[in-house]
Amino acid sequence: MEVFNITLPTSWADLSDKQLHMVYSLFARDLSAAEVKTLCLMKWNGLKVLSQLPDKHFLIKRGKEVVPLTARQIQQATSVLDFLDSFAPTPVRIAQIGKYHALPADFEKVPFEEYLYVENLFQGYLNTQSDELLLQMAQVLYASDHVKPDKAQLIGIFYWMASLKQYFAGQFPNFYKPTSNSEDNLLGNGQPDIYRQLRDSTNAMIRALTGGDITKEATIMKKDTWRALTELDAKARDAEELRKATKKP
Repeated sequence: MEVFNITLPTSWADLSDKQLHMVYSLFARDLSAAEVKTLCLMKWNGLKVLSQLPDKHFLIKRGKEVVPLTARQIQQATSVLDFLDSFAPTPVRIAQIGKYHALPADFEKVPFEEYLYVENLFQGYLNTQSDELLLQMAQVLYASDHVKPDKAQLIGIFYWMASLKQYFAGQFPNFYKPTSNSEDNLLGNGQPDIYRQLRDSTNAMIRALTGGDITKEATIMKKDTWRALTELDAKARDAEELRKATKKP
């Protein structure tokens, strides 16, 4: 049977800004994973469905070519896009919104104070689902109060931050340990005052880095995010080792 030769990206990192925007636009429509992948397959390869034939066949056109394809063939082709089912293992983002350029996707060389601000907004968004918090994040992430992200770009910001947190959990495993639904969990049940928790969590990180010396705070906040998290991870590791060493048998 005659078939089309198609090409598809094989990872989040392979997606261009335009492709990322399309994916997030489809996510905004609350389509199924299969629908998202099929629409990406069609758009990115210039394919168009002319008609549905008996026995789960479809008449597909590209340019002057017209080929019947089975639903199974389409499903096999879209399996290349299964990476869309999960967050990107290494953070990706739409690099530019209008004339405004994004911060580095992995926050390398980004001041720690900017990461803390975005982190608090992200946790607030998880708790409230307020798009206003995503907009505030966009203003930090694209370094302008005038950036105007559309719905797809706001979803892209959520995916960027979610993948960044997942990535940091792997890079700094001692500091980013999973918690249960307890008072230590920012999203735990029965903890309505999330903003107090976020404030206390931020203050605890700053105290850990300054050793309680308030004169060091301004310097700490200007540090590179990766340098600050590396130090916090080391302090968390040392604290855990001390806890184990002093634990009664």
